[in-house]
Amino acid sequence: MKPRILLYTGKGGVGKTSIAAATGSLLAAEGKKTLIISTDPAHSLGDAFGMEIGHNIKKLGENLYGQEVSVVQSINEHWGELKDYLRSLFLSQGLDPVSADEIATLPGFEEASELLYLRNYYYDEEYDTIVMDSAPTGAALQLLSFPEVMTWYMDKLFPLGRKTARVARPILKPFVDIPLPDDEVFENIDLLYKQLTDIRKILTNNEVTSIRLVTNPDNMSFSETKRAYTYLLLYGYPVDAVVINKILSDETGGFFEKMRVNQQDIIDEMEHSFVDVKVFKVKLLQEEPIGHEKLVELGKLIYGDEDPYKIFYKGTPIKYSKSGEKYILKIKMPFAAKENINLFNHGGELTIEIENWKRVFYLPESISDRRPVSAEYSNGYLNVVLE
Repeated sequence: MKPRILLYTGKGGVGKTSIAAATGSLLAAEGKKTLIISTDPAHSLGDAFGMEIGHNIKKLGENLYGQEVSVVQSINEHWGELKDYLRSLFLSQGLDPVSADEIATLPGFEEASELLYLRNYYYDEEYDTIVMDSAPTGAALQLLSFPEVMTWYMDKLFPLGRKTARVARPILKPFVDIPLPDDEVFENIDLLYKQLTDIRKILTNNEVTSIRLVTNPDNMSFSETKRAYTYLLLYGYPVDAVVINKILSDETGGFFEKMRVNQQDIIDEMEHSFVDVKVFKVKLLQEEPIGHEKLVELGKLIYGDEDPYKIFYKGTPIKYSKSGEKYILKIKMPFAAKENINLFNHGGELTIEIENWKRVFYLPESISDRRPVSAEYSNGYLNVVLE
């Protein structure tokens, strides 16, 4: 049986790692074999358990395992042929070995490598649940958007580059002193592309994956959580819960009374805003939950009578429908500002931009010649009419 995937992200400092570690610990205590993976460059998963974890999978307790993914090792494992070629290319141009090695790590290598580990564990079926302690919001969005971004380059540039290399390699080789990519390099890229396309299908499958946003009851965290929720829905990722962490209790005394009032106002607004997904509320603890036993206790405080393995919301953020001769693309994005949304169509590619993020929609072939004629944003949905 394929494992359930739970991915936790949120603004830095909100307690994301503790929530992810507590979830994994609780699931393991309930008898589910669980792997917790940290893809945060500033790994703190080991700190939560009070032990060193490292890149190799380590047993943390009964039914519980952990891994802090090493970017260097993961790139060497998954991108070996391509990185070796790039390194040799830069060395041939006079770069020193250290600089050549650094530059050979192209943007996106880290994200791709981390996702490929997840894919491997998913198909191995060794675990019941995989919990991801992802990077803070911005980096997590880059991680999740990378497979689709790579799709554009693979569709547009990869076939041309491969064909050009095959033609040019025998002609140029006697005359140039730079290494030319061989078929193994292109085969490596092609395989990685297919694997990344596959992992995107896994991560957007709401029967398998749930993304959970961790936040604090303050205005900055709330604003970032709303943005993250909107961007995740734009990319079609299933968000099923929000965890509001570090809520002050009445026992904190009179000095914190005003802060408690402010927190409660924000909590009320959050519950009103995230009506579709499950909202969990967690009190600020008197001491850090370090170690397996305390993390299990925290897990019980978070979920109460609920099972963290459960799917709390299964809505589909992106839908196509037909009205007469027109097609409608409906995208859920409840916190987007209408004035910040831009869209255009070129050659069957519908591009939607929201502030610093954009997504290219590859329209179904049957409607790839349609163009957007109007777009209306209402009731938290962007409705794009294609004709």
